[in-house]
Amino acid sequence: MSSRLITGNKEFRSYLQSLTERKVPMLGLDIEGEFNLHVYGERLCLIQVYDGTESSAIDPVGIDVPLLQEFFEDRSTLKIMYDSLSDQSLLFKTMQIRIHSILDLKPAVDLLEYEKRDLGSVLGKSLGITIEKKSKFQQYNWTTRPLAADAVEYALGDVEYLFGLKDHLLAELAEKSLLDVYLHKNLMVQTKAPDVDRKPRLFRSGQFRGLSPKAKTLFEQLYEIRDTYAREVDLPPDMLIPKQQLFQLAAGGLEPSALRPNRRVPSPVRTRIIVDIEACLH
Repeated sequence: MSSRLITGNKEFRSYLQSLTERKVPMLGLDIEGEFNLHVYGERLCLIQVYDGTESSAIDPVGIDVPLLQEFFEDRSTLKIMYDSLSDQSLLFKTMQIRIHSILDLKPAVDLLEYEKRDLGSVLGKSLGITIEKKSKFQQYNWTTRPLAADAVEYALGDVEYLFGLKDHLLAELAEKSLLDVYLHKNLMVQTKAPDVDRKPRLFRSGQFRGLSPKAKTLFEQLYEIRDTYAREVDLPPDMLIPKQQLFQLAAGGLEPSALRPNRRVPSPVRTRIIVDIEACLH
């Protein structure tokens, strides 16, 4: 199966024009993103597309947002995806882009009550396909440039089988008279704007709810201090202060002097963050 890497506005415009000229009705679509694992914040890092004939990896770095928006918000092309909610949230949160005309296969798997519902397991059960080298790339740094060729090849594997998976799952749904229910659930996946203002998961955890009112206030202040410095040095917040230590600081079970930020955090920043935390707590 042929594939290519698309970079820059000119090459991406040419690709979009090709889709239009060939009247491509349907695409397999997935994205790779960064979620506070290697750098600060969330970022769109790679777009993988399969048009039924060719796979294309689109590097969004250097491509203007309006062009990306034109692609994702085009209603004339059906986009086959698997578990699209996090992808929708990432695009809307970082670029205010919506994905239109989605056929999300995850609700089909839920209705069919597959035991294991990650894409790799579903492909194995339904099509007998095994995606190799998965563990190697589970924590790959997709912000790295240039991207490793084998990483791009691996990422494209997530879209190249979506056409066949669609056909298999729709046939299963029809056999069990669940097709109409699925179509409704698929519409529900894309009609509501992604909830990007939801509080971070830490504030919805049982550990946070178990803090005293005073400790909750301290935790929120400590979280903001950590987030400010993480943004400044472009590193994941947990590299500055692991979340468990945030809870210990707020609850009075850890002194700021005991903090040991990751060595990637510049020494002056380590000093400043400890000073600010001491001031917050005392």
